[in-house]
Amino acid sequence: MVRTRLMNQPADAKIYNNAVDCFVKICKNEGPLTLWRGFMPIWSRFAPTTTIQLVIFEQLRGLMGMKSM
Repeated sequence: MVRTRLMNQPADAKIYNNAVDCFVKICKNEGPLTLWRGFMPIWSRFAPTTTIQLVIFEQLRGLMGMKSM
C-alpha cells in the first residue's frame, strides 16, 4: 500500500515525503489494516500458480533421481 500511494501521488503536489512518512500517515489517518487492502486479490492470483509450480518442480526432481526437498 505504501509503494502504491507513493507512486500514485501527483508530482506537483507531494502528499508524502518518503516511505516512512507515508506509512505513518496511512496508519494514523486510516488505521493499520489499510496496509493490507488488496492483499486477497493479489494472493488469490499468485497462490495457485506458485503451488502448481512447486508441485511440478518436486515431480521433476523425482524424475531426475534427486531427493525431494
